[in-house]
Amino acid sequence: MGGGASRKTMNGWETKCSSNRPPTCVEQAEILAEIARGDMRGFDVLVNEYKERLMRYVSHRVPDRHHAEDLVQETFLRMFRAAQAGSYTGQATVPAWLFTIAGNCVTDYLRVAGRRRLTLETDAARKGDDDSAGILDGCRSADLDPLEAASHRESQGRAEALLDCLPEEQRRVVALKVLGGLTLQEVADVIGCPLGTVKSRLLYGLRKIESMLTHLASCKHEQ
Repeated sequence: MGGGASRKTMNGWETKCSSNRPPTCVEQAEILAEIARGDMRGFDVLVNEYKERLMRYVSHRVPDRHHAEDLVQETFLRMFRAAQAGSYTGQATVPAWLFTIAGNCVTDYLRVAGRRRLTLETDAARKGDDDSAGILDGCRSADLDPLEAASHRESQGRAEALLDCLPEEQRRVVALKVLGGLTLQEVADVIGCPLGTVKSRLLYGLRKIESMLTHLASCKHEQ
């Protein structure tokens, strides 16, 4: 693994990926393999690559920003522990695997009585035997200034309102593709249905959204 060894020296992954381009699918899988071998240095690359996409996806199901941030952290925490255990088999791409974990986190959260807030602090207190909390310190997305945060919330609210008008099957596909930025095949892997079904659900969902936007624009023009 000669090329990989050179990338792992010092801050190799950050130098290789963050300034010039995102990590390739092969490099992402390699990072998970390295975590399984005890080398955590590439994990921040995955966090930086996916934290905003995960936040957009999770927020459409959990509108409270603080709870959504907790769930994004929980997603990375579960991925980290699964990677440590060598659970990533490579049968799905890293983003498909990660968004499957995110969906499970959200489902678990919504099932909890009273919607108990998930926090890394309470989870780390229970587990206490890994470096998860330190590794995920940079995961929160609270680096927006107030004006940017307000603009983000307004845009997010409009997107959520449109998605809420779709049937559940279409909404899930559109959210994974548009908010999560997954490929059609990755969406199919996450929801466990044929690629053709994903394409048709996405097409019908986007057509409905386009129709709603046209109707809203027409009503605004008439006013």
